[in-house]
Amino acid sequence: MKIFSIIFVFVLALGCANQVQFPNRPLSSEDLKLTVPKRFEQYGHNDDVSIILTFSGGGTRAAAFAYGVMLGLKETPVQLNSSSQVELLSLVDVISSVSGGSFTSAYYGLFGDKLFTDFETDFLKTTLQSRLTRQLLINPINWFRFMSGNYSRSDLTAQHYQRYIFKDKTFADMRSDAPLIMINATDIATGTSFTFSDEHFRWLCSDLDKFPVGRAVTASSAVPVLFSPVLIKNHGGCLPYEFQLETVSDNQRYKQQALVMRRFLDKERFPYLHLVDGGVADNLGVRAILHQIYQQDNNFWQALKAYHLTSTKKVLFLVVNAAATLNHELSQSAKTPGLSDTLNAVTTIQSQNYNADTLDLLELSAPKWQQQVREGRCQEYFSQDCNDFGFYVTELNFTQVGEPMASELATIATALQLPGEQVDQLIAAGRSLTKKSTAIRRFVAEIEAQ
Repeated sequence: MKIFSIIFVFVLALGCANQVQFPNRPLSSEDLKLTVPKRFEQYGHNDDVSIILTFSGGGTRAAAFAYGVMLGLKETPVQLNSSSQVELLSLVDVISSVSGGSFTSAYYGLFGDKLFTDFETDFLKTTLQSRLTRQLLINPINWFRFMSGNYSRSDLTAQHYQRYIFKDKTFADMRSDAPLIMINATDIATGTSFTFSDEHFRWLCSDLDKFPVGRAVTASSAVPVLFSPVLIKNHGGCLPYEFQLETVSDNQRYKQQALVMRRFLDKERFPYLHLVDGGVADNLGVRAILHQIYQQDNNFWQALKAYHLTSTKKVLFLVVNAAATLNHELSQSAKTPGLSDTLNAVTTIQSQNYNADTLDLLELSAPKWQQQVREGRCQEYFSQDCNDFGFYVTELNFTQVGEPMASELATIATALQLPGEQVDQLIAAGRSLTKKSTAIRRFVAEIEAQ
């Protein structure tokens, strides 16, 4: 009798798995009426200072380093005026992340200061990788699910993340006072970066609010081959927001991105998206921000207005880069490197080159954006201090720690599970670099001098 009960459970699991379940739901009739994303009407700290953070990929290495930076920002006081002292972290308005960095950004967006009490226990110092492996290899029900062809390693992973790390939360549960959290993945059919945002979900006529945060983080960190792509559906029945379809005359980079996204209007040719690690398209999380600005005609003043940040006088763009470095020890042996070493080297080379190009683009854009804000504010507001605006760009990475620690950190494996000692080293590095950063200190000093 017992054996029949077991077989019944297996058959039931297989039958359920044969039904493809799409995690992204179609937009409601009310949301279809919206002409701009909800946050364009709701969001905006309306303060004088704005910080934009980007978190790179790199598994738990990246998540721990980003966490250390967040801790450093929390522990950095800023005197905004004679009567108001705040944490620098409270001035963060946007966090864009990929892969491992998305664990940290998503957790902070949902749980706020619990990041500093629970995140190490919930993610950084868990046996996550071992638990996932056991579920994959030991649980017979999962064997039958995988046999169906409609249940994947990423489905199993997403369920685990959603339940144990993100507590069954959806994007609707993001804190109302949280920064805008931009979790980024890559669509392997079109080659474009895909952001879990209202704008990108609008192309798919989908409701972001109902999407599970754990599945978004799974997509953002789904390293190709190790994890299967995350499937979402391109629903029909709507058009993008009007500003998404407007022609941008002077920016070829935006045109290229817009043309790719327009493909999703063809529901018959592109009915599905297959999302993998966001680091495939951009391992820094920077280009998602660039695309947001390009959507505002590559005008930073227009972007500030869209996010209700028109009073902002100082903007800090802080890139948190936990990228690995090449293993120079390979040159010490005549033995042909193994498959793993070769793949790691090739991925690192590609990532380093693309990262350098992205950072150059950001730094070259900064002076233009600064001028746009000054001119736009003076033309529209005519205030005496309309010209008072500064844009600051800086990066935190392992090379700034100094040797030999820099090399030790950069060669830590890109994995979901690390020894506690390595996690502590990464946290300490992010925390220390944030507090010692000359650019951040100068930013704070100029804020307090206002």
